[in-house]
Amino acid sequence: DEEVIKKLRLFFNYLDRTITDSFCHANIGPEETRAGYLIMEAEKGLQNTVPNFTIKYDPTITPDEFMKKAIECSLVCSNPAICNHQANKDVYSEEYGISSCYNILPVQGGAYTLTRLTLTKLAELATSLDEFMDELLPEVVSLIGDYMSQRIKFIVEKSGFFESNFLVKEGLLSKDRFVGMFGVTGLAEGVNVLLQDKGLVYGKDEEANVLGEKILDHITALVDELEAPYSPVSGGKFVLHAQVGLDSDIGVTSGVRIPVGGEPESFVDHLLHSARYHKYFPAGVGDIFPIASHVDTNQDSLLDVVKGAFRSGVHYLSFYSADTDLVRITGYLVKRSEMEKFKQDEVVLQNTTHLGAPNYDDNKLAERKVRLAD
Repeated sequence: DEEVIKKLRLFFNYLDRTITDSFCHANIGPEETRAGYLIMEAEKGLQNTVPNFTIKYDPTITPDEFMKKAIECSLVCSNPAICNHQANKDVYSEEYGISSCYNILPVQGGAYTLTRLTLTKLAELATSLDEFMDELLPEVVSLIGDYMSQRIKFIVEKSGFFESNFLVKEGLLSKDRFVGMFGVTGLAEGVNVLLQDKGLVYGKDEEANVLGEKILDHITALVDELEAPYSPVSGGKFVLHAQVGLDSDIGVTSGVRIPVGGEPESFVDHLLHSARYHKYFPAGVGDIFPIASHVDTNQDSLLDVVKGAFRSGVHYLSFYSADTDLVRITGYLVKRSEMEKFKQDEVVLQNTTHLGAPNYDDNKLAERKVRLAD
């Protein structure tokens, strides 16, 4: 095993040095495997941003000891994130994989396109809640659907990708395994704008939380009316995804997350809030939690958190130790030390550092509420 771990670390270092961004992903589980143990043991000895790992967790399949190994690894090097296998395994009725920032996609396929609806900006255009729900949302969803359809048709009918790419020729990719991802982001600020006259806040006030659900119910119904070309694996429909945002986004919180600084005091309340909204996003949704450093001596407590969260409806979450160098920005990993170097105009290895640095500052990610601190 020691020889295998040594070779794995060399391979992981090779990936880290040659793949210039953090959107490189691999999956472990849900079954316990020797390879999984060795990968996590190798990863634990590194502090690399590449590759990003996710473990598929199913308590009826995954042994507690295997999962505790994943939690131990995550608290050391912020890898792997944790996917609720039971909640995601039937999205496409076939094998799925997790890539990039928790994109749930069919194996042997992927996403034709990801186009997003930024609720923050749309809410600012509305003169009333009724106008937002009855006029703006239907219009924008329809326009995005038309735009995505045109992009998909170009890729399939005109680009020549599926006729010429070696991955298709070798059977690694199939056109029938691709989907169109309909992204949604900025729910928190969108709700807050619509309820600003009442002073109600998403993540805090129940009326605001209920409005968030009503908005997503409406979006789900509108998107389901659209037809997605060349998408048999998703039943000819677009699939909703909680989009994490762009480095240029200011005042737009990723997906359906609660803004930093507005998190509930209770970790349980925060997880239960997440669970209310994760069900809307078959193509991926997730939350990120910094964990107090002393928890690394008690993986059982964090395993209980994961089990309870997944039973409640959370689909995907990730942890990192509050004092680690490696932090998750929206879903991808960046080193704090590399961000500091970038701010000092020094050379950095990955181009995701320049994406993460402004996001980390603008969205005050250093102030995320640390969980299990008591």
